[in-house]
Amino acid sequence: MPKLHPVPAVTRGYRIRVDLRRTKPPVWRRIEVPGDVLLARLHDVLQAAMGWTDSHLHRFRTGNDRNAAEFLTPFDVEEGDEGMLEDDVRLDQVMAAVGDRLWHEYDFGDGWEHVLRVEEILDASPGTARCVTGKLACPPEDCGGVWGYHELADWVRSGYDEALRPEVFESTAAGRAWLPEGWHPDAFDVEEVNADAPLVQRGRTQLGEARPTRQ
Repeated sequence: MPKLHPVPAVTRGYRIRVDLRRTKPPVWRRIEVPGDVLLARLHDVLQAAMGWTDSHLHRFRTGNDRNAAEFLTPFDVEEGDEGMLEDDVRLDQVMAAVGDRLWHEYDFGDGWEHVLRVEEILDASPGTARCVTGKLACPPEDCGGVWGYHELADWVRSGYDEALRPEVFESTAAGRAWLPEGWHPDAFDVEEVNADAPLVQRGRTQLGEARPTRQ
């Protein structure tokens, strides 16, 4: 069972660096969020800031060890698991000081792992969550995890060199048709991320209502 810090008397803001583990060069984002954001909503913020489509299951855990304490999602509860629900936990109950970290896994098939590290605790809480900066595009969904992503990134950076085409695609045309429109691994636009609305004031995120699949 995760151990929580007491709810602080004053809610402050958090500046957090989010790294997508094992990506080289690293895909990362810097976000600012209120300390009282619930973990379930923090997941929505991560989806929006990174560029995922919320099409798969996820889980927060307190350490990098697979045996580290985890927070349950509603899907876990439906499956009969018992534990601490992410919907009931605030960020500042899990991360209390600069350097504190939290792990987030998305899509258990591809195994995307994000590590969140507190860079600064702000004097005042921001009214909404926002992405401050970042680098590189989010990998395409269902691309085969880190290794599949690296193959795709090398291929696109080469100008779609036939010699670098991932074997999963029968042809260059098929591969380009499969990729998200306009996707390039080096592209990232923070203004686009923040354009539609503040990240934590939507029912889910600006990325829509896609229902996760059990993967």
